[in-house]
Amino acid sequence: DFEKYMHAPSLIATASSYILIGTLFAIIYRKKPASPKLWKAILVLVLGMFAFHFTFNLAGEVISIPILPIGVALLSWFLGRQGNAARWQRFRRFAWLGFLSNFIVFAFALLAIPIDGMMYPKNVPSTYMMDVKKASLIASHPHSKEETLNKAKLEKLMGKMKQKKIESESWYNRIREDGDHKEKFPYILNGTTAAKGSGLKAIIFIEEDGRGILITPNKGRQVYFRLKESILTGGDGENG
Repeated sequence: DFEKYMHAPSLIATASSYILIGTLFAIIYRKKPASPKLWKAILVLVLGMFAFHFTFNLAGEVISIPILPIGVALLSWFLGRQGNAARWQRFRRFAWLGFLSNFIVFAFALLAIPIDGMMYPKNVPSTYMMDVKKASLIASHPHSKEETLNKAKLEKLMGKMKQKKIESESWYNRIREDGDHKEKFPYILNGTTAAKGSGLKAIIFIEEDGRGILITPNKGRQVYFRLKESILTGGDGENG
């Protein structure tokens, strides 16, 4: 289950950010004369990370910007109390590195967004359904016709699908004019697996004619693809 929801770009970004933080810590610790005990320096670094964050959503990713260095302020008060300024001076760099580490993590989180786009392009159908071996068709509308999925054709046409803009407004107007609701996507494609490490989970709808696929991912925008041939057999799909 973890592998299914794992997001590789975020893991790469997080690991890289902590490697950089660890490297900076080692440089400061070695260069600083009369450095405090290692465990104390690490503890101050971790406490310095505590901050008030502004959190927002960007391209489907949760991003946090540090604003107020709460940990640094508390450490400054605690270590410098009773006029013991020298003790605060010994730990000051480690505390501020802790606060700076929030910006390092933030910068790498931003970097993960274009990396995600390169590793898992959202205009490619295989990003959402890399493995269709266990795919099956589910009728999502009571008046949908009996159809079966042609998996061989779906695999064959995977690289030939064209992304199109879905004319949702004209479709809605047509429903209103007819006075009757006719489901445009009466089938759901079940049992597919998204690209490994993408962290994607999508609901995939199949158009009535079997030539359209509407993908609603757990993050990002809906995408619509058209095929030259139907991937359905029976009913109004491809016979035989």
